[in-house]
Amino acid sequence: MKRYLILEDGTVFPGEGFGSSIITTGQLVISNNRTGIEQSVTDPNAEGQIIAFTIPSVGSSGINRDFYESINSQCKGVVIGSSSISTVDDSVSFENWITSLRIPGIKNVDVRALSRHIAEHGEMKASIMDTHDEHAIDQIKALVLPPDLVKRVSTRQSYPNPNMGRKIVIVDLGLKYSILRQLSYRDCNSIIVNYNSTAKEIENLHPDGIIYSNGPGNPQDLPNVIKNIQILQKKYPILGIGLGNLLIALANDCQIEKLTTPHHESSLAVKEVASGKIDFVNHNHSYTLDQKYIGSSDFIVTNICVADGTIEGIRHEYLPIMGVLFEPEAAPGPTDGYYVFDEFIDLIDSVKQQEGAGSQWN
Repeated sequence: MKRYLILEDGTVFPGEGFGSSIITTGQLVISNNRTGIEQSVTDPNAEGQIIAFTIPSVGSSGINRDFYESINSQCKGVVIGSSSISTVDDSVSFENWITSLRIPGIKNVDVRALSRHIAEHGEMKASIMDTHDEHAIDQIKALVLPPDLVKRVSTRQSYPNPNMGRKIVIVDLGLKYSILRQLSYRDCNSIIVNYNSTAKEIENLHPDGIIYSNGPGNPQDLPNVIKNIQILQKKYPILGIGLGNLLIALANDCQIEKLTTPHHESSLAVKEVASGKIDFVNHNHSYTLDQKYIGSSDFIVTNICVADGTIEGIRHEYLPIMGVLFEPEAAPGPTDGYYVFDEFIDLIDSVKQQEGAGSQWN
């Protein structure tokens, strides 16, 4: 079935439809991931997005349902160059999988030309449609994408991920399963709460530390979360990941900006400033910290992206607060970033030792 990927600037990319036949509109994101397609499609960060994969052919290894990052798919559509039939026994094909998830897809698209266009003009809205007339383009231009993406993916009911170690409260802004896995490996007793939980509700859980997870959308759409961080950061160690990192920055008078070339890649190099060590880690973000404001803040930059120099990690000079913009839990991507969870646990233990010795850190 002939279908069209139509960008809000009027550019049209023809292709062949697969998956669901519904018309869909979302934020078009160019993903350079070579593996981990399952994680990308089920990542809560993909809420409201149409993901265009630049890999020449998708699906040669089939789909592994053990690699899901949430129970349900989050993305609005997928765009690919071509798909392959899996050679793995008992593995479902990519196209059948997308169909089972009721996601619209379009293939045989010139993804290289699409990627160049987005690199030149920036991320924009797009639709997968059956026609490409002027009326269709006007519809896309007029559509306002919803700002409540975090509300759509955050848990509605608090729940535990039990263990016997340190108690970590995770504020779910779009939590990936792999974060829970990393905390479980470290014997953390986690409690996952809704993004809009009040500071008092979180305090009543008596956490040893708090994690603000990664998630979709613009952090400036979450003023209540920013206010909660301003209260809680004076009392508890905090780790921010992805969107959580940006919210921590905004809570401390920093500013953010949209990347000219957003980071959506499973193996992008990041340098640790103190040691010069290079890590290859997963990225999935369109915003970063405005470097003009970091110098006058109480944050030091801990990590930068090798490719473009953007800030990828921060740490507070006086409070036990740290954050990374990349995704240390990987999924997909290399495991180089796992150390971030170890550093956060060390931060929690350091605060406990200070409190045990009768000193105050805040």
